[in-house]
Amino acid sequence: MKINLLRLSLKERYVGRMMFAALVAALLAFGSPRGAYAIPSFARQTGLACASCHTVFPHLTPFGRYFKLHGYTITSAKLIKALKVYLENDTTTVKHVALEISHIPMVSVRLASRWNDQAGGNDLVPAGPVTAGQGFISSPAGYGGKDALNLLSGSSVYIAGEITPNLGTFLEFGGVNDNGGGFGLGMLDVALVSPNMTVLGKNFVYGIRAEDIMGAGDPSNTIGNWGLTSTLMGLSTHNTLFDPGTAFEEGGELFGMLGNFYTGGFYASVGAYRPDANQTGTSFVQGSLAGNGSLDGTDGAANGYLRLSYYLPQIASNLYTEIGTFGYWGSLNMTAPAKALPGATENYVDNYSDYGFDLQAQYIGGKNLIELFALFQDQRDGAFYGIDEFTGLPGNGEAVARQGFGVKADYYYDATIGVYAKYLYQTSAQLKDMNVSGGIIGVSYFPWENVNLRLEETLYNTYNIGAAQYAAYLNPGAPNATAIAASDFDVTAVKVEYLF
Repeated sequence: MKINLLRLSLKERYVGRMMFAALVAALLAFGSPRGAYAIPSFARQTGLACASCHTVFPHLTPFGRYFKLHGYTITSAKLIKALKVYLENDTTTVKHVALEISHIPMVSVRLASRWNDQAGGNDLVPAGPVTAGQGFISSPAGYGGKDALNLLSGSSVYIAGEITPNLGTFLEFGGVNDNGGGFGLGMLDVALVSPNMTVLGKNFVYGIRAEDIMGAGDPSNTIGNWGLTSTLMGLSTHNTLFDPGTAFEEGGELFGMLGNFYTGGFYASVGAYRPDANQTGTSFVQGSLAGNGSLDGTDGAANGYLRLSYYLPQIASNLYTEIGTFGYWGSLNMTAPAKALPGATENYVDNYSDYGFDLQAQYIGGKNLIELFALFQDQRDGAFYGIDEFTGLPGNGEAVARQGFGVKADYYYDATIGVYAKYLYQTSAQLKDMNVSGGIIGVSYFPWENVNLRLEETLYNTYNIGAAQYAAYLNPGAPNATAIAASDFDVTAVKVEYLF
């Protein structure tokens, strides 16, 4: 990684920005309600602290993986039970349990505040996320304008927990913010899980899940709304209908695990998905016809998902490791007028695939937490007619491949104060706007278990500018045009999240 950290101390603008960031952090945290935060309804349901399931949200402990594998149904809460009875020979007889629900509501709320300042350098540098850059490296929280303060940058309402002893759900609604965002459905995960049984002398559990994000039920949190493919990698800005954490689809999966997360075990899941009604119109697909108002419609067919992971037996005390692979594939059946884009035919099929490998290691011992996450991802389109934001030119139906690698490490003391770092690299021989690399360094503080305060700096090593700046790139001598450096996209940010 060629990020030059010395420029942080050499440039006076960084001194001022960091001082202001510290002030904003104090103001955002002041008056907030008093380890790792999680969904409070789970803590109320189980009677356990959030740190029982999470190291640092969204990363899971072995028990947190077990809780998710079993469909969020583990509970110690007081239950309301109603019995179905009937009369037989003038004798009252219990038929079965007709109702069994938690005495505690399954509702939680998350609110987030954020201040960020993009370094800039001239008016040509954009105010917000462009191409693979800021969204790629800061997802899922993202950044606002060039210099933005949002007291409400994100919000979620969760309905999450046990429905019946073997049926549980994680349902998220969100989107309201002080930028005019609207309320809508986010992640949906409903799991029907078998009781534990023994197979080949090992614990075995299986089930079925209904989801609106591919891989939402993955106990490794590699794929899904908070998975490594979005929070660490976020590979594709040219979305297919089935990008985990980016697209919402309708589908489900069968899953099972032999063994456990402590002494070793295998997890497997296979699923099938289709785009929801909002994605079969003209506005979503960037992977094939980005920004094309003439697009008549899209559809998906033969779309599949596979996840395999192995949890190694502990090779040292308090050390937990996992290796895994995943893949998803399918087709986008495109319908568009021949005049829509140069080279586009009226009907064509874009076959795509995405596969990856991940590695996770966690040392959870005493007051010390050390974590390492790594991910490699390869994504391919069979026929690409989208826009390369670097050149502003559309594809001509050629096959496109893009690869990415991401690594993240963090250290926390006493589940309260910690540091973290990310490095991300992404490349494509066909799409220049996918060639991005950079990192994040940050400090994280949990004054209370349900409040998190972060101060972070995003540093770009490579950032290929978007179409809005391409003319200046070609003509650096033009009026009001100066050279655009990768460091112009660096961002200082303060983020505060509250859950209750």
